[in-house]
Amino acid sequence: MKKSAYGLSIILVSGFSVLSTGCYQDIDLDRYKGQNGEHLLTLNSIVNPDSTIAVAATRTYFFSDIHNERNYVKDLDIRLMINGEDRGSLEFDPNSSLYRSAIRPEINDVVTLNTQYGDSIISCKDIIPETVTIESIEVSRKGPLSIYTDRDYIFTYEITFTDPAGKDNYYFLHYDTSDFHKGVPMGERDYTYEYVFQQLANRVNANVPGWEPYSPYGLPFTDYGIDGTTHTLTVREIVQGGNGRDLTKYSTMNRKFKLFSISKDYYQYLLSVLYNDKESEGLHGGMIDLGISEPIKYFSNIKGGIGIFAAYSLDETNVDVMGITGLFPK
Repeated sequence: MKKSAYGLSIILVSGFSVLSTGCYQDIDLDRYKGQNGEHLLTLNSIVNPDSTIAVAATRTYFFSDIHNERNYVKDLDIRLMINGEDRGSLEFDPNSSLYRSAIRPEINDVVTLNTQYGDSIISCKDIIPETVTIESIEVSRKGPLSIYTDRDYIFTYEITFTDPAGKDNYYFLHYDTSDFHKGVPMGERDYTYEYVFQQLANRVNANVPGWEPYSPYGLPFTDYGIDGTTHTLTVREIVQGGNGRDLTKYSTMNRKFKLFSISKDYYQYLLSVLYNDKESEGLHGGMIDLGISEPIKYFSNIKGGIGIFAAYSLDETNVDVMGITGLFPK
C-alpha cells in the first residue's frame, strides 16, 4: 500500500550546471494548509479469489507535518457490491486497522466499494481477471563464467503460458527462492532478454529515459505482440560462486515462479510506481533526488478520493532447479 501526501515542495535551481551551482530558497509551506488535499480519503485494497476482502482507509497528511504512522479512518460505512448486488458493509478490525469482509470474490466478478467521507462520495471498482496458468518451466545452467566473480553461473528459465485471445491482458511475473532459510540464495534477476519486458522498457523510457527492466520484486507486462499465442518467457538468474562462496556445499536450489493475471488498473498503477522509482538508474529517477524533476503522478482509480483498488488472480509453480541441472561442479 502506498502513503499519500499533499503539499508543495519547491527547489529553485540557478544555472544549467545544477551539480555545482545550486541556489536554494526556503518556502513556508504552512500557508498551503487547508486546501482540498487534506480532506481526501485514501483507500487501498488489492482483491483476489484466494483471499477475503480487506481495505485500508487513511487520511492524507500535509507534506511538512511530522508523520510517524498512518492516520487510519475508523468510522466509515464501506458498502460492498459484487456484480451490482449489495453484499453489506465491511467491518472495521481494530487489530489490523482494516475494513474486512468474509466474502471471497470469484473470477470475472465486478467488485465495487462505496462510502462517504465528510461531504464526499467515494467509490471504486475493478474486475477479477481470469487465471492464466504456467504450463511448463524449463531450466538450463551455464558456467562457471567470469561475470562478477570468476565462478559465476547463469540459470535460464523458460516459462510457458497461453495468453487468452481477443482482449487486452495484463500480467506480473515474480520469481524467487521458495525457502529463504534453505538452499542456494536467490541471485540477480535478469529480465533484459525477454520480449515482453523489452516492450515494457520502451513504454517506461517515454517517461524515464534510460530505464532498464530490473526489479527484485518482479515486473508487469502486457500481451502486446503475443496476443492469443502460447508464449515462453525467458528470464535469467546470475548466481555468484566466487569470493569465498562454495556453491558445491548446496544440495538444493528451489525456486518459486508466480504469474499474476492483473487488472488494467493494477497495471497502470504499477507503471506509475516504476515511473517514480528513485532507485532507478534511469534519468528521471536520478533527477528526482536532485530536485530538478517532479515525480509523475501515481495512478489512482478512487473516485472522490485517492489510492488504488485493484484485482489479480495467481498461478504459481515450484521448481527443483538442481533436480534438473544437477549439483554445482567441484
